[in-house]
Amino acid sequence: MPDTEASNVTMRVRVGEYEIEVTGPSDFVERKVAEFIKQQRSLPPVPPSVDEKPRLSDSEPPIRGSRSEAQFFRQLAPQTDVDRALGAGYYLEKIKGYDSFTAAEVRDTIRAAKTQPPKNPSDVIAKNIKKGLIMSAGDKDGKMAYVLTTDGEEYVDATIGQ
Repeated sequence: MPDTEASNVTMRVRVGEYEIEVTGPSDFVERKVAEFIKQQRSLPPVPPSVDEKPRLSDSEPPIRGSRSEAQFFRQLAPQTDVDRALGAGYYLEKIKGYDSFTAAEVRDTIRAAKTQPPKNPSDVIAKNIKKGLIMSAGDKDGKMAYVLTTDGEEYVDATIGQ
């Protein structure tokens, strides 16, 4: 039995606010750690604390003072459900730092902006896809996920800049 215990390894990994510790044979530990890391990538980022500013990559200019959904939508001033959905996707990616977003997250973001969300968020996302402003990004927690295209980002950037 002592030989078996000697071949076990223990690994502790922290990703953001989440941590895992696994003990066992090295191939088992490596597999479990890889699964944990993959799972963490699919989760939305933990909201920043009150003192911490949202993280944007160094290559992206900060959005002109917009912090809350309501402030962002006031600055964007979208007139249609299609533009509100595009703006919500932009907010989730650029302000919140999401890798992708779902129709439910778009609806919730529009609602958080104190604006009436579309009755069918998936339909307005599909209209943005048809315009080439949003594209499919696989799935997220079992739901269809989307990202903005470069054209979608440029469209919102141009609108905000006016």
